[in-house]
Amino acid sequence: MQLKKQLLNAGVLTGLIVLPSLANAQLSGAGELGYSNSTGNTENTALFAALKLNYDQELYQLKSLLENSYKSENGDQTEERYLLDVQGNYFLDDIKDLYAFAGLRFEKDQFADIELDTTISGGVGKTLYKDSQSKMTGEIGLGQQTIDYVSSGTDTDSQTVVIGKLDFSHQINEQVSFSQDLSYRAGSESAKLETNTGVKVKVAAKANLKLTYKYRHNDSPPAGTKEEDTQTLITLNYDF
Repeated sequence: MQLKKQLLNAGVLTGLIVLPSLANAQLSGAGELGYSNSTGNTENTALFAALKLNYDQELYQLKSLLENSYKSENGDQTEERYLLDVQGNYFLDDIKDLYAFAGLRFEKDQFADIELDTTISGGVGKTLYKDSQSKMTGEIGLGQQTIDYVSSGTDTDSQTVVIGKLDFSHQINEQVSFSQDLSYRAGSESAKLETNTGVKVKVAAKANLKLTYKYRHNDSPPAGTKEEDTQTLITLNYDF
């Protein structure tokens, strides 16, 4: 198990190192590495790493996100969370404002008692607003969510969920940009809300300092865990 954790961490960090070579391929995205201050089910400081990849074609787009938060103090693990989110968008008009999507999401969070949270989803998305500085997109769809828990004796939850997403970005000036996204998954067993608020400040051609506030709310958390988790992150961000 320890080897598996080390390999997953190494995979994320290796991805960050090879970003310049990926920039020469038909890909775009960003890598992050930095400091995390967490409250909620986990209260400490931690290493945070993330990698976003987008692959754009005339008729479709592939998007992926990999995140890893991990910390060990005096040989005792105090935080472990993994997230993998993959989505394919098929454009339904020439200006790429309307699309159908299919997605697959995996989350593991030991200290929220989540062994594996899997969601398979599909729906439609649309650009709601766009100008030279700002863009807002919205998505709505249905999914099937299955949650396996770390605690022994806890039954696996499975439910059909309604999914809604909003994603907003705004270029304040040449050096500073703002982003805000919100996702909501609701079913008969539980509902989860997640938001990410970020400010990026350019420090070099493709390098940025990024301040992010993450908020997660689960209205039916496992016994012994809290409804809310927050993270405040200061990261070095590399766009490619």
